[in-house]
Amino acid sequence: EAFYMKDLARRLLWNRVVNMDSEKHFVSLLKTECGAGYTSKMEGMFQDMEWSRETMTRYKQSTMDLLGATTTKSSDDTDMDINVLTTGYWPMYPQFQHLILPDRLTRPRERFIEYYKTKYQGRRMTWQYSLGNCIVRFSPRGKGPTFDLILSLCQALVLVQFNDGLSFGIKQLMERVGIEKREEMERMLQSLSVGKDGTRVLVKQDYDADSKKKLRMTVHDDDTFVVREKFHSNSRRIRITNIMTKETKDDREKTVQAVNRDRLYLIDAVLVRIMKARKTIMHQQLLAQVLEQLKVPAQASDIKKRIETLIEREYLERDGKDRNRYNYLA
Repeated sequence: EAFYMKDLARRLLWNRVVNMDSEKHFVSLLKTECGAGYTSKMEGMFQDMEWSRETMTRYKQSTMDLLGATTTKSSDDTDMDINVLTTGYWPMYPQFQHLILPDRLTRPRERFIEYYKTKYQGRRMTWQYSLGNCIVRFSPRGKGPTFDLILSLCQALVLVQFNDGLSFGIKQLMERVGIEKREEMERMLQSLSVGKDGTRVLVKQDYDADSKKKLRMTVHDDDTFVVREKFHSNSRRIRITNIMTKETKDDREKTVQAVNRDRLYLIDAVLVRIMKARKTIMHQQLLAQVLEQLKVPAQASDIKKRIETLIEREYLERDGKDRNRYNYLA
């Protein structure tokens, strides 16, 4: 569930869903098989996306009414769609709290904040810039063919630093963009300069280029980057995917531990539900009913441990005359 939820969130937020009905149908099958608690977060993710679309429709309509339908749109305005997500439903993502946004992005952001706080008082908003994506118009030589680049927000902020035709090193770009982690900036620069053919909009100039023949894939502090003036692609709309960090063994173990912890809570809930209904029950009968009602894999040893925990927490007690019988404590 944890791994599927991560993939589902990525598809929803990056507009990679091929068929929304198919996604919802699959989640409904999971709900039937595993129970409502298993899919509640996924259903909440769907609700967030639908609510966000409705919110943006109302916001844009109110903006048009405020400015007037005949008002000429400024060339400096940027169209912005915003997804409002509920924290508990979505996986955790890295936060770039000190990201430096240009005025073209801060103005529409502040307008939306003002609208949202007026409509929903008391709610706290935290911006997840790592999930943002942009369409940037790219003209490498200032004339000739123009390309629409589909980038993450952070990639776009890196690319706009080159509007003046200068060259930058990784430390300069970290300071100008507001990204504090070097590995994050390195991945962005790699995606823009040494990615697959047709996406290399920047040229990576290795500081030790004379002493070697092959282009180094890693980024040294003394390497510089410039715009690729001879950029060419047969497509006018190009998606440049940021290089993803590989899931380490520790990350996977943490996810598995979180899943196991959630399963323990589910076992507790099933045990209490059975005991509340039966009031008293034999040990083997309780094990059989728990295994029957659980929608996730579980071992008898896991259930025994949770029974002992519930006894310690005074939800259950062993019968004074028969140690194999449990009584429910109201």
